[in-house]
Amino acid sequence: MRIVVVGGAGDMGQVACRTAVEDPEISSVLVADRDGERAAALAATLGPKATSMALDITETDQLVATLRAADLVLNTVGPFYLFGPPVLEAAITAGCHYADIADDWEPTLDMLALDGAAKKAGIIALIGMGASPGLSNLLAAAAHRELDVTTKLHTVWRGGSGVPKAPANPDDVKPAAAVDHWIHNLAEPIRIWRDGAAQKADALEELEIDVPGVGPGQVWTCGHPEPVTLPLAFPEIEESLNLMFSRPGLIEAARAVRDRVRAGELSVPEGSKEFILAPGRRGPDAGPVPDFPGVFAYAEGTKDDETVRVTVSTTVLPGRTMGEATCIPLAVAAGMIARGEVTARGAMGPEGCIDPDIMFSRLVPYADAPPEGALLDVRIAPLGQ
Repeated sequence: MRIVVVGGAGDMGQVACRTAVEDPEISSVLVADRDGERAAALAATLGPKATSMALDITETDQLVATLRAADLVLNTVGPFYLFGPPVLEAAITAGCHYADIADDWEPTLDMLALDGAAKKAGIIALIGMGASPGLSNLLAAAAHRELDVTTKLHTVWRGGSGVPKAPANPDDVKPAAAVDHWIHNLAEPIRIWRDGAAQKADALEELEIDVPGVGPGQVWTCGHPEPVTLPLAFPEIEESLNLMFSRPGLIEAARAVRDRVRAGELSVPEGSKEFILAPGRRGPDAGPVPDFPGVFAYAEGTKDDETVRVTVSTTVLPGRTMGEATCIPLAVAAGMIARGEVTARGAMGPEGCIDPDIMFSRLVPYADAPPEGALLDVRIAPLGQ
């Protein structure tokens, strides 16, 4: 299979390129990036399967022509509200399969709306195949299959680990795109699934979940694509939320900044700086954090006529950096498409077309340590006990 990685020379795209070029089922990797020199330098390190080109994805004709010569495009160019739908539209025009790491719910809706066009073109359009969304969706699918009837299906991850430390001199705070992105999402309404329907809500609603073998802990809602796509695959569920757990001090600092951004007192970049500098958001001073897995799924429903709760986590989360955690799964999914292990056509989230067991087995070589026992840690307990 011939693949193109747009944004291939970026921090995320480089990981996708390095991982994909190792797969024997992928015959060529084109590193396509606006920075042609950086793309060429990367391709030179990847061996004979890799080539490069300077590509501005806003030049639609050039993008379509490039994708016509490929079988699959991996889109690693953010922000996805700008560069998700146009690249998918170009892939549909070119008849080229598509996969991305989109982590915003708004462009996810826009790309899902292209489902009919993608099906007509006979292509796979895999939306959000990173860590969260991505592996989180597959953990949710694994939790769903443990139950006879699923009423609640949530994705959960630890927040705050990617926030940089505050420098000694406040003037030394550097721009942090990930923090800007989070503050923006907190300031806007989010999309959730509740009472069997899509709803708008405020982020940082506080809830409690009880993880079998760990105990209860506080979690907070956060805007993400999982509550958009999971109800499409599992329409019987009554509630689907994306939840974050962290130290309470971090949440308090985020809520304070969020409110000031909403009130117009701060821009998003100014809010990000205030958040990075906020006292009491890190370490023991910020309060306790539950001993939950870093990423997991939580479900409630019935099994064998008993009302139960289920959590599913994995021992094979890949890599130590955000780029590795996000783009190794994307490249593994490309290998699955190359092998014909993805058969559905149209626009969908990972749970709509990726087999969780295959994905997590392929992630074993990228885990921090060789897994012992099952790749998925499934825990089931009666609800309320």
